[in-house]
Amino acid sequence: MSNLSLKGSILIILAGVLWGTTGTSQGLAPVGVSSSTVGSMRLIIAGVFFTILLILTKDYPKKNLRKEDLFFLIVGTLSVVFYQLSFFYGVRISGVAVGTLIGIGSSPMWGGLLGYLFLGEKPAKIWYLSTFLAILGLIFLSFIDISSLHINFTGVLLMLLAGFTYVVYSLCAKKLMTKFHANFVMAVYFMGGGILMMPVLFMNDMSWLLSLRGSILMIHLGIFATFLAYILFSRGLMLVPVSKATTLSLSEPLTASILGITVLGERVTMMNIIGIFLIFTSLLLLSRKS
Repeated sequence: MSNLSLKGSILIILAGVLWGTTGTSQGLAPVGVSSSTVGSMRLIIAGVFFTILLILTKDYPKKNLRKEDLFFLIVGTLSVVFYQLSFFYGVRISGVAVGTLIGIGSSPMWGGLLGYLFLGEKPAKIWYLSTFLAILGLIFLSFIDISSLHINFTGVLLMLLAGFTYVVYSLCAKKLMTKFHANFVMAVYFMGGGILMMPVLFMNDMSWLLSLRGSILMIHLGIFATFLAYILFSRGLMLVPVSKATTLSLSEPLTASILGITVLGERVTMMNIIGIFLIFTSLLLLSRKS
């Protein structure tokens, strides 16, 4: 593995770590705050910061946008929005454990399939083993009593859509970043996504934003867990294949589980410990030096 590939792997793992703080942050949020409202605010804040960054760095397109470029910008932006909506409603319908397992667990498979079909990225042999271990770890991490499990078909479809749209905007971003600067691509994605999600804010109570806890929550989620995380992710995505990036980003549920146990005091089982170990092993295998 080259030094650039290793650097890309580390950047994506760090992005996943920042994403993984989202659940813990929302667990400390003011009572009654809607997840869809938080998701909308995340996009808007990140979009504003990406736009400011774009203006400061002047990383505007050096060439005219072609129809193909506009297509990838529009599809990528819509994918960001559909990811937020499908993940939020999918988790609400199918439950956190099953929803997260299907949504995040399906993304490496979508990444391998779509990356090969549309970018010609053939996954390395180690990717198959690492992805298998990561998904197995995710199953252990989300382990629930099978006898009490009720599968909701609509919820499953929504979570599969969430995993799919996550990979689609990653693919579109990677395609666009071969021509345009990452700051421009991310500014369009998140500013556009934030504008499209704004109606959600008008349908919910936003008074919690004026509280100290609410303000701190959104500063963290908007700036650190979204803006900074996607700076790292976009830079890493330029250096590694999409299939590898989607597997490496499973550092997100790994971080979320560790924080849930240490910060929120969630109960830990032997199954959870095995899951953490398997995902950690998967990330080490996939980001190792040759």
